[in-house]
Formats: sequence, structure tokens, C-alpha cells
Amino acid sequence: MSSNVRQGHKLSSDFFQLLAKNRADGLRPILQIMHSRPFGFGNRITLCLSDGNFHYGAFLLPGDGIRKYKLNKMEKSRSIVKVLGFRSHTTLRDNVKKIQLRISDFELLVEDSPIIGNPKLFSGIPEGNLVSRIDKSRQVPVEQSNFRSPPEEASRVVGNLTGESSEDNTSIVPISSINPFSEGWKIRGVITYRNAPRSINTLEGRCQVFNFYLTDKEGTEIKVSCFGDMAAQLNGLIEEWSSYTIKGNAKALRSANEKYDNTGHGYEIIIRDDVEIVKCQDSVLLPPMEINRVRLSEIKKFLRKSVEVVAVVDNIGEPVDRNTKFGMKKVMNVSLIDESATVVNLDVWEDCFNEFTRDFLHKTVILKGVTVDEFRGVCKLKFHSRSRVIKPGSQRIVRDISNWYARERSNIQISNLPSNTDFDKNVTLHSAIVSCLNGNVRRGEYFNVVGRVSKVEKLFYKACHQKDCWKAVTYENGKYQCPKCGNTSDGFIYVLLVVFEISDHSGSHWAIIFNEKAEEFLNKTTSEVMSIIEAHGEIEGSRMVVSSLKGTIHNFNIKYKIEPHKEDEVVKWSVANVKPVSLAKYAKYLREMCDNADEFCFERGM
Repeated sequence: MSSNVRQGHKLSSDFFQLLAKNRADGLRPILQIMHSRPFGFGNRITLCLSDGNFHYGAFLLPGDGIRKYKLNKMEKSRSIVKVLGFRSHTTLRDNVKKIQLRISDFELLVEDSPIIGNPKLFSGIPEGNLVSRIDKSRQVPVEQSNFRSPPEEASRVVGNLTGESSEDNTSIVPISSINPFSEGWKIRGVITYRNAPRSINTLEGRCQVFNFYLTDKEGTEIKVSCFGDMAAQLNGLIEEWSSYTIKGNAKALRSANEKYDNTGHGYEIIIRDDVEIVKCQDSVLLPPMEINRVRLSEIKKFLRKSVEVVAVVDNIGEPVDRNTKFGMKKVMNVSLIDESATVVNLDVWEDCFNEFTRDFLHKTVILKGVTVDEFRGVCKLKFHSRSRVIKPGSQRIVRDISNWYARERSNIQISNLPSNTDFDKNVTLHSAIVSCLNGNVRRGEYFNVVGRVSKVEKLFYKACHQKDCWKAVTYENGKYQCPKCGNTSDGFIYVLLVVFEISDHSGSHWAIIFNEKAEEFLNKTTSEVMSIIEAHGEIEGSRMVVSSLKGTIHNFNIKYKIEPHKEDEVVKWSVANVKPVSLAKYAKYLREMCDNADEFCFERGM
């Protein structure tokens, strides 16, 4: 079956299905370019292609294809093309096998055309791998009942409009199809989540903002953001599980930031004066929502990424103050556990206390959009303004975990996530230094090094005595001043900060270890170190403290940091954790590495 197009051409409506079955070789499909944009340095173009039934992304490669694309000025056109040359292959991305499509040449058939059909997003997963997920757990359907609005007259939210019913939907387009190249669009769906208004800092001062998420009958979700006056106007009118239509244009769309938007849609909607929202008389029937669940024992594979978990709230701590770059903030520590018997800490910041309440204690929750973080080599989760708690219903996974927890709670053998200090995670000092210089290690990343303590240059500093401040103080006019909290005092406290050199067979690098970890490293408390220095003087006392440390070998878990220093930036290696090294096990590991290297070279004739 083909979709009709002007001038007698028809879209190849089965192309993406054939591609998934690996049966598209030799075809010259007719497709529509829904939108496009330059990629990288402009030597490639990303295309959103539609066969009438499905749409999917592709690269237009340098050569005849890009030459024709630029010659015909197709940047803002929804052209119909016959693909003359393409190739595809399967890649692994986010632990899912996906098809990558590259177009080398095409024939332009129609310069511009309205979008043909109502194409849905093609998953890009090869047919044999439709349910294959390498590291993530299986997708778990979350059954949502079809919430219905009362059959009363629709309320006007924005604009001089009347209510709409489900029958008056001829102009409705799928959420998946809207993009900045659409002159105008109208979508319809259910508000599946909304958060409370909050204040943010902007260039113009403090501003109110709140977000909600609209899901259509195909299950596609998009984020909608309201700022300032619009936030105040809509706050009391947007209701969860009610149906709405939103009518807007290209100016109301902006690219979605994956860091703040976990819907998977490429764009989000910004409510402006020219955007119209209408509450509908009857509701949209939603398909079952799917959760890409990650077990707590597996979250370390998704560091710095947003994940979805299903777990029991085992404990909720009292809010405590934590010093941040924005000042003191309250944070609540929540302990999560699932059937893998792994406990993971979840940080909930004060802005989200109303989203995550004590009613959840000892209950199973579904968390969407929580971020995997790492502190001193141990993984944890962060609940923030982009995170959501989905109300669990009668889903099987919720029942199974709840029953497991009720049955095994008193017998659970807890296993916390181990810190990443196994030898197979280690790098040499040389490779770590090169990776940092080339920018291959992101700020805040951790890596592991087995090395020898070759030099020690510093042991302590004078710090502010305010709780959890730790900032070095300066002595001026008989007072100690803290540049961080602005405190001026007659006294200070000593804090351990060991500056030392790590060496291995490939090179050396300076690192620091701080406070409690420094005490473990030196095997002495701060008061013990300072007592030795006061009794024997700073030079001799320091030598006595570190004499047994020099030459020892450890497995260091190091955080790579870039910090400002005198109008410049300096690289710092901060030790998050130290573990002793079994020399026999390490020697065995090195022998295995050498054997693997020999085998690699032999196979390639090197």
C-alpha cells in the first residue's frame, strides 16, 4: 500500500518495515523529507524521512546528495524524493540495537508538499531485536486507566475559543510530527503529569515557571513549559488526567535539552501569547505507558544519565542542610531497594519535597527521570525538578516487588553498589593524563589508577570553622576571614589536605586527598597529625607522619576536576577513595593483560 502524493508519485509506505526486516537492499524508495538541518561542520545533513506510515532520522552524506540539497535550497522544504543510493547498518546506542541510515544520492520529485499521512515514529530497532535490550531490564507496561473528564462544557484556558469534542479532530496532528518546520500545528492529548510552580533566576530577575506533559493517543509525550505571566495564568487551569488541545506554530517550539527533558521528543513547547490551549469535553484514550526499567544493581552502567526505576522506599531520612554553590540547601536522603537486594541512596532536594512525601515509606514507587550520579566512587540517584513519581496501579511488576519486600524484608541480605575500583576499570597514569588533555574525560568523571606514593608536599591548611564550610581562611588585621561564607573570626580549624605524587610505570601526576579520606590514607586523625607537628615542628613532624606512606602502592579512585585559578583554569585530581592492593592479584591481572595484548597482536599480524 502506498500513500498518494501530488503529481502522481506515491510514497513507499512499507520502506521502514522492510528496512527492519533487512529486506530493503536494492530498493529506490520514494520518501518525504519532513524536516532537515546541518550536522557537525555542515558536511552532513540530518533528515527526518517519512514513508507515509513511519518517520525516522537519516544522514545525507557528502557528495551528489548534499550538492543537490543545496542547489535546490531544500533547507525549509518538505520535499518528495526518490532515494537513489543508501546504506544501513546496526549500531548499539544506549544499550539498544538500532538501525543507522545514510543517504548518498536522491532524485528530487516534488519541491514542497504538505505532510503526507500521519506518520508515527519508527523505532529503528531491527525486527529480530524489537524486545532485545542489552543492559537495561525489559520494558514494563504501566497500565493507566482511561481517566475521563466530566461531560461538562469545556473551559476556555487561553484564547477566545469554545470547547472541542473528540469528533472535531480533523486538524489534529500526531505529537510526533510537530517540528519547527511546520507552519502551524494542533495537537490533542492528556496531561499525564504537571509539577508545581517554582522560581528560577533569569537575566531579567526571578521568574515563575511550571511544566506539564501532554500525551496523545499514540503514546507520544511532549513537555510544555510556562513562564512568568503565563505560568500564573495557567497554574490553576491545567489539571492532571484532563484532555486538552494545543494550537501553535514554529515559534512556540524549541529543541529539547535531554538534561531537562526525558520525553524522548526532539522539541518542547513554550507557551506564548499566540498559543491556544482548550480543555476538551471528553478524554483521549491512552495506550498503556511503558517504563524502561533499570534494576538498582545495574544503574552504574548509566552514569550521568536519566533512568527509570521501580523500587521500594525502605527509609526516608530527615532533611539536612548541605552546602552548595548556591548556598545552604536542604536535602532528604531516601533509601531505595528492589528485588536485586541492592540499596541505593536517592537525594531529594528541598524544591521537590512536595513531590516525594513520607506517604511513600515502605511502598513501591515508579520513578521516571532520576539521574545516576557518583560520589566518592559510589553510585546514587538524584530526584530533581525533571523527575517524576508515577502513581503505581495494579501492574504486575509493582505487585511482584511489593510481595517480595513484604515476604523477605526481615531476611534481605543487603548489597550496596560497590565502588568502581576493580582492576578491569583501571587506566595507566599516562592514558589518564592524555585523556584529560584531549578532553576525553568530562569534568567530574572518575577513573581508577594503581600507583605508588612517590612524594608528599603538603598535609593541612587553616579552614573556616563554620559547619561544612571547609574553605581556606586568610589572616588580615588580626582576624581570619572566609571568602566563601563571609565569616570573620578570631580562630580557625585545621583540615587535612594531603598533596602527593602518584607514580606508575608510565608516568606520574599530583593528586590531593581531603579530610576524612586523608585520615584513612595517613592512618591518623587530624588531631594526631597536628600533635606530632606541634611537638616536632612542621618540617620534621610532617616527615614523621608520611615516612611510612612513601613507596606504598594503592588503588586510587580519582575524580577529575577543573577549577578557576587567577583568571585561568587548573586541572586537579581529587582522590575519592583508596583501597589496598593485593600484589599477587594485581600481578596475575597484569599477566592476563599481557597475554591478551599478545593474542591481539598475533591475530592482526603485528
